[in-house]
Amino acid sequence: YNQQLRTNIAMKTLIKILLIVPVLSGILLLSHCGGSKSNDPAPVTEPQRVTSLLKTGTWKIQSVSVDGADQSALFKNFTLSFTDAGFATVNGSAVWPASGTWKFVSDQATSFTRDDGLVVTIQTVSSTQLIISLVWTKTTLGPGRIESVKGTTVFTLGL
Repeated sequence: YNQQLRTNIAMKTLIKILLIVPVLSGILLLSHCGGSKSNDPAPVTEPQRVTSLLKTGTWKIQSVSVDGADQSALFKNFTLSFTDAGFATVNGSAVWPASGTWKFVSDQATSFTRDDGLVVTIQTVSSTQLIISLVWTKTTLGPGRIESVKGTTVFTLGL
């Protein structure tokens, strides 16, 4: 009779263990499902991604063309740097003021408006290259004036 009692107790204990382990595993699994979402970073929006690339460093002139003609000499040593909402330039000619603010035209982050109202199109942006274009409507060539040529101006810049 003792042997049968021990076998019954052992069977009941085994059944309890077999029932408890999956229940505890399920609770543990469910507790991690809800918690992991709060630790996941928010997805990066396109404006955030492009802003981060623009702020990579100080962009240095590689070339400038106006309506397809090389005008790089007018922008010798030109640099452009960005913050979250501002920009600063060196040797921007009449086309780029020394500093200003900017904001994206849309959530696609393919163009931005400067605080002077000029729209700048972002043709390419990467961690090493920035190609932007704008339509400049003034020609200011002559003695004592800052030089510029009107037309579609494309700036190719690198880090």
